[in-house]
Amino acid sequence: MANKIYLIGIGGIGMSALARLYLASGKQVSGCDLKASEITDELAKLGLQIFIGSNRIVGNPDLVIYSSAVPESELNDIKLPKMSQGEAIGQAMEGKYGIGVTGTNGKSTTAALLGLILDRAGVDPTVVIGTKLSVVNETGKFKANARLGSGEYVVAEADEYQRKMLATKPKMIVLTNVAEDHLDCYKDLQDIKNAFIEYIKSLPSDGIVVFNADDHNTVDVIHHCRCHKFSFGIHHYADLQALNLKTENGRQTFDVHYDDEKIAIFEMQVPGLFNISNALGAALAAIKLGVDIKVIQRVLADFAGTWRRFETVGKLGSAMVISDYGHHPAAVLGTLEAAKEFYPGEKVLLVFQPHHRNRTKKLFGEFVEALSHTQDVIVPEIFEVAGREHGEQISSKDLVVELVKLGVKAEYAEDLDKTEQIVKSKIKDFDIVMFMGAGDIDLLARKICIS
Repeated sequence: MANKIYLIGIGGIGMSALARLYLASGKQVSGCDLKASEITDELAKLGLQIFIGSNRIVGNPDLVIYSSAVPESELNDIKLPKMSQGEAIGQAMEGKYGIGVTGTNGKSTTAALLGLILDRAGVDPTVVIGTKLSVVNETGKFKANARLGSGEYVVAEADEYQRKMLATKPKMIVLTNVAEDHLDCYKDLQDIKNAFIEYIKSLPSDGIVVFNADDHNTVDVIHHCRCHKFSFGIHHYADLQALNLKTENGRQTFDVHYDDEKIAIFEMQVPGLFNISNALGAALAAIKLGVDIKVIQRVLADFAGTWRRFETVGKLGSAMVISDYGHHPAAVLGTLEAAKEFYPGEKVLLVFQPHHRNRTKKLFGEFVEALSHTQDVIVPEIFEVAGREHGEQISSKDLVVELVKLGVKAEYAEDLDKTEQIVKSKIKDFDIVMFMGAGDIDLLARKICIS
């Protein structure tokens, strides 16, 4: 087994989770990234040597792990033993009971919840997720985005980008939903469905799929399942179903029925139907692993959310500042609806930074529809993803033009400095400003609270 491990793209949230996992297991860990970030700074404070500015390999590691952002041409030049991020997660599952949490939206929160539930249940799981916890759990072992345990369960977020999830070899899959995304590496929705079909077909005959019965694309995929399958849902009948949903005083409560029998009332302090769905997915997986329902109840009630998922980061004047990772039309719409439900009557200023020109172009109509559900929005220029842009002719200006036609008060900003100026000039008229996107918009959300 390799002792000296080098990660290319170590500043990615998923790669940093692997770095933390290896460090906790006593490995010598180092790596590189094109840009310094909050994540690389955090890793450096843990004692990791990190090289910024290129993808070059420094030293003589036993194993190189690379992110999906590394170009194929550069991978061919690596003569050392190497594996992809997905293969590394698959390796972590070897000899264990692997649980792959996958889907277009919601996988980070669902995986985090399942990891916290198993931790509270005392089974000492290993967990690798693509977000960070807002608070350290009660054992203190699950910090940030990774947890090394000695138990049999390995919970991992299984990313569908470039079919990375296919390299993981779980015994259980939690499928949150299936939608068009990553159309730079998938041809269309059917191609995406086929990838998920291939993933669930990789399960052993005694494997388990936990799936979202409310999502018709997911149901299409599940028709191809050859092992045990169990459903969760809100709007449609499911093995585990949420009923009698209520939102009061910043908390959601709902009855939980399992096999047509009411088994509990769940309470959560995070907003949105999507978070109820995430909670149901994690809860059903935990039930199938034998976890007591009271343990699940306590974890859901205590859960304060995760990094950049409807995260309250501070205040600008009297306005609350929220940062959210939403970068897919469905996530944008779900988060806007959650804000209206959790903060009725409050005026919300949305700052939405599109992420990836290809995604913005391919899902342009869906983005316009989602953003039309807000009255006031600032749209900074599209965040370009290194190694994934191919000259698509699209701008945030195009979104603004269409939104204005629909009567939305939409304004374009060429960069984050201009965005900050516009926000500060408008903020007195709003109760909440929500910064949304998967790019560097989160930096502005945090900066603006202390400026």
